[in-house]
This record gives sequence, structure tokens and C-alpha cells, in this order.
Amino acid sequence: MNKQKYKEIKKIFKNNKGYARTKDIIDAGIHTSYLYQLTDDNVVRKIKRGLYYWNDYKIDVQEELVEVAKIVPKGVICLLSALSYYEVTTYNPWEYYVAIHRDDFKPSIPDYPPIKVLYFAEKQYRTGIKEINIQGNIVKIYDLEKTICDCIRYRNKIGIDIVKEALNEYIKKKEKNINKLIKYAKITGVYSIAKKYFEVLI
Repeated sequence: MNKQKYKEIKKIFKNNKGYARTKDIIDAGIHTSYLYQLTDDNVVRKIKRGLYYWNDYKIDVQEELVEVAKIVPKGVICLLSALSYYEVTTYNPWEYYVAIHRDDFKPSIPDYPPIKVLYFAEKQYRTGIKEINIQGNIVKIYDLEKTICDCIRYRNKIGIDIVKEALNEYIKKKEKNINKLIKYAKITGVYSIAKKYFEVLI
């Protein structure tokens, strides 16, 4: 790899907080073969078509949560992103999961940070929202019990193993609230599905 090209490409990723599009590389007058070589060498990871991430770039997750909240002001951090925030999963999601009310207009989403928008019905959207303060910025996120219920609801999309791991980690927490978990499951309509998962908790 040409050292100068390596430095130029790394600078592009750094300027974009660890992300870069194929277009960014081309616009800088750099041939995409250098980008593909970095991907082959596992220096860069392909997230999706045309979007890449520099593997050893240290993301300030809390800073990005604030950025996501500003991009989707009516959004609520959910699913894998919420699991990660509460530290009940070893899975490191490469995109931020945000819920909005199904009647709201789809927000304009930039290429990075990668954001996946989900549309929740009234009860599913309103239940369990809490606000956290990150460096003076208010970020909406579902509380842990609501997050568990949402993950059970979307278990086939996010992976049953992730749900099981989250539940196992939830059991270990002193501040868990089983009654609230069951209440949320009934409100959001997943109780009949969730009963077999709850057996290990009760």
C-alpha cells in the first residue's frame, strides 16, 4: 500500500468520524482499488454498499447518541442500540436503531452515522420512554424492560441468541424490575410469546 495514499484515506475516515463513502474516496482523487485493498487487509470494514468504517477508530458512543438524537429529534433509541447502552449484550451494532411513531414522516437520514429507523404503533412507541442527559443534551431511549420486550418482538430480525444473552444479563442486574417487564409485555402485545423467556426470570 502506498503510504501517502494510506494517510490520505485515513484522513478522510478521521474527518468523517471513522466512516467514509466510496464517493468520498473518488472525490478526493483516489482510486477505489486502495479502499478495496484496505478492506481485504481488514483495516476497513464494509458496512453496506458504498459505506465503510475504519476498524480501529475509537467512536465516542455517547457523542454519537447525541448526534443521532439531533438527526431524528422525535426518535427513541431502541433495540440493539439500547441493549448496548445498558451493557446487556456483547454484540456491537454497526448502526443505531431508532424508533419513531408510525404516523410521523420519515426523517432525512445521512450516510453516517448509520441509522436504522423503525416505525412503532402508538402503545409500542409511547411505552417506556426515558430521557438521559449526555453532556447537557437530552437523548430519549427506551428503559431496559421496554427494550427487552422490543427485542423479543423483533427476535427473528435481531437474532434469538442476542435476546437470550440480554435476558441472562438482565437477570444479573440488581435494579431489574420483573413486574414492569411483564406489564410492558402485556401492553406491547408480546406477553404470550414472551412467557417462555420469562420462565427463567420468575
